[in-house]
Amino acid sequence: MLKRLLAIVRFATDCAVVLIFFFMVISVVGEIVGRTFNLRVSNAVETASFAQIWLTAIGGSVALRHGSMFALDTLTRHLDLRLARALSVFIALCSLVLVAVLFYGGILLTESGFRQMSPVQQIPMWIVFICMPIGMTLLALEIVLRVFERWDDPFGGPQEDDA
Repeated sequence: MLKRLLAIVRFATDCAVVLIFFFMVISVVGEIVGRTFNLRVSNAVETASFAQIWLTAIGGSVALRHGSMFALDTLTRHLDLRLARALSVFIALCSLVLVAVLFYGGILLTESGFRQMSPVQQIPMWIVFICMPIGMTLLALEIVLRVFERWDDPFGGPQEDDA
């Protein structure tokens, strides 16, 4: 049941990233077309910016899951399994501390967003800012899962040929 729930969360996150990116592209194209034909589409710039904020906050968890985050693997490839596991847990704990700080900052930002409106569309800014706690929750989930999923080979993956 837990695996099924995790698969649903991951699928929903993947779908959200694709839809947000599609929306962002459509907004930017709409702005370009609007400027070309002297049409007023001021909402397009603001919505594209908001979509980019959401994409960044949520996309981090997808990038981590697919191994697209920045990493140095020269040292870690040569560690024995016990040391690699210990280092993996240490890195995860440090990452979780950072995620917790960002989550807390996102909560504070979201609370302030209840008193702010976006300049062009006049929508409450909490709708934009809530992406930070959501994204950090997803990122924390992926950090923890990465430790468990890669327990037998914490820093494994495609390795360069040493020849």
